[in-house]
Amino acid sequence: MIRMYKQTWIYLVAVLFLVGSTACDDDEHIPEPVAPILKDIQYPSENDIMPGQITQINGLGFSKEDKLYLKNEISTQEAEVREVTDSYLRFLVPIEAGGEYAVLIERSGKQTTLPGTLHIPLVVPITDIELPAGNIQQLGEVYIAGKGFANGDMVKLYASFYPEQKEYDIPATLASDGIKFTLPQGVYGVNSIVIVRGDRRTNLGTITIETNVGDRIGGGVVFWVDATKAHGYIVNMTSIGTPTEPFGPEVAPENAFGTSEAMGSGYENTQNSVTKMAQLRRDYGWPEWTDTKIAAELCAEHSITENELTYTDWFLPSREELIQLFYVKSLLEEKGVNIPPNNYWTSSEANGEQGWAAYYVNFYEDTNLISEFVSKSSWLIGVLPIRSY
Repeated sequence: MIRMYKQTWIYLVAVLFLVGSTACDDDEHIPEPVAPILKDIQYPSENDIMPGQITQINGLGFSKEDKLYLKNEISTQEAEVREVTDSYLRFLVPIEAGGEYAVLIERSGKQTTLPGTLHIPLVVPITDIELPAGNIQQLGEVYIAGKGFANGDMVKLYASFYPEQKEYDIPATLASDGIKFTLPQGVYGVNSIVIVRGDRRTNLGTITIETNVGDRIGGGVVFWVDATKAHGYIVNMTSIGTPTEPFGPEVAPENAFGTSEAMGSGYENTQNSVTKMAQLRRDYGWPEWTDTKIAAELCAEHSITENELTYTDWFLPSREELIQLFYVKSLLEEKGVNIPPNNYWTSSEANGEQGWAAYYVNFYEDTNLISEFVSKSSWLIGVLPIRSY
């Protein structure tokens, strides 16, 4: 009896041991899922992200079963994961995404919010864009091909030579595979073109609005254009100051303003002259020049308001720029430009380095070009400002 009891007890202990062992084995083979552990996260910059395109998040610990969600104050949306390695995850940015997002990584039903914020630019998702290949006539119609345009889209045109950060807002009309719109009065030259939809915008590139000599635009009249008819120079409608203005003081060569005779140098010549004259006034006093403006300063301080836009980027033309203006002065007079017969200063010093003399162009002549250098202060002649685009 005692022996039977002992055997039963041993049997029960063995059963309990086996049950316990089985339970331990089950616990070891069914681990509890944990949230993904990810390190060294690096987001792409906003300039490297575009809705509708693939972007990449770098970091350690990604897994092929990971899902990615973008979360903002409005909603949480899943983004399509395209490629995953241990060190990066690539996903398709939703076409409608834009703004700041928290990024969630989900694995086995558990989520981890990555540190930091993903910035997706607020853009209008336009693809297969085709801008006009050639020049567009002023006030002409523009057609832009592309996919993704919508009713209500606005076109914004702007250029650095428009004053006061002027932008032209134009309603677009849907057309076959794109949009069309009509250019307003006042736009010319190379313009950046942007599509605006609510708080979203996309820069499509540039278009060129053709210009020609004689065009009345930009505060004056065009007197020279380049071969593309995209860039040129505009003359003020008349001379400024008095008919007897000095170029500036005669100085030693080391105090020359530092100028050039070439096309395209007038603006820099003017800036150099204004800066150098301010320095000379400080260094030498010169009471006779305290209240006397030099020719370059008269141009740099000139402004014209036209159609509620104020143009302030005038300058004294270089020798070659003023020569080109001389060649078309008859046409300019027909367009309303008033250039009284006179000699006119250029912004070009003699040989670019002589401090005592500067070049002029003779506008008393009808067609015979006369341009020589003379004393900066002894000669008192006219000033004719121009601007460029």
